[in-house]
Amino acid sequence: MALKKRTVVSPAAGAVSLPSLMADLPGTRRLEEVPLDKLSPAPAAWNFYAPLPDDKLLELIESIRANDLLHPIVVWKQPDGALMILSGHNRVRAYTALLEKTGEDKYRRIPATVLTDITTDEAHEIVVDSNYVQRVLTPSEKARSISQKYALAGRKKRSRNGVRKSKYEQIGEEYNLSARQIARYVRLGSLDGSLLKLLDGGKLPLTTALRLVDFPAESQKYLAARHADELAGPKMARLTAAMTPEQLDAALQAEPQTVRVSVTVPAALEEDFRRMVAAWVKAHG
Repeated sequence: MALKKRTVVSPAAGAVSLPSLMADLPGTRRLEEVPLDKLSPAPAAWNFYAPLPDDKLLELIESIRANDLLHPIVVWKQPDGALMILSGHNRVRAYTALLEKTGEDKYRRIPATVLTDITTDEAHEIVVDSNYVQRVLTPSEKARSISQKYALAGRKKRSRNGVRKSKYEQIGEEYNLSARQIARYVRLGSLDGSLLKLLDGGKLPLTTALRLVDFPAESQKYLAARHADELAGPKMARLTAAMTPEQLDAALQAEPQTVRVSVTVPAALEEDFRRMVAAWVKAHG
């Protein structure tokens, strides 16, 4: 399904456009205060982003306490009346903490833009876009965001000048990235989660991660479990997707240490000595 086009700029790109993103929300909307105890989070498959760390959450709590809520959360009122949080999970956490700490009734309800008449895909896209806008994402979060955005995007469409644009180009325009960058992140989104964690931790270079996308899932898990400290080394160039675990081990094993030995022998025995050394090396590897 083709989703409504809008420009989304990440904090990493130097700008935050949450108000403009909220202005382009689909469906019917109204602003109201909703009870905290009626809210449910978006599915974990959509909202896979790490929650704010304690220090940042404390900053948010103090900001709300001093200035009230600057941006209402966004919720989807579903046909059965359930209210799903699409944007604002951390703001809800902050309100919950304030209610527990102060007991003040004003924290029992939170300002929200309530959306109706939207599809599941549109709801999913709002979760992805709002997190992309508000956060500096880890490489794995960025890859998963763009992969999900790609899966939600429609087919090629024409621009104003009649040129057809690929999904990579469409998303690139919205996320202020090139089509090539979008394609790379879409590929990364299929990498095993254990390798994505190593990518976030700096143990797995991006270029190597892109190579490992083509490896079987079991090989990816095996490398993450058995060779996490070797994935940034030059020996990774030896690996191929067809290798068994044993072959992967052999390709990544440490090189035997060598030392240079200098021996003086009589000139008349030089050839005999060379033959003897060659035979020994052959016998002992």
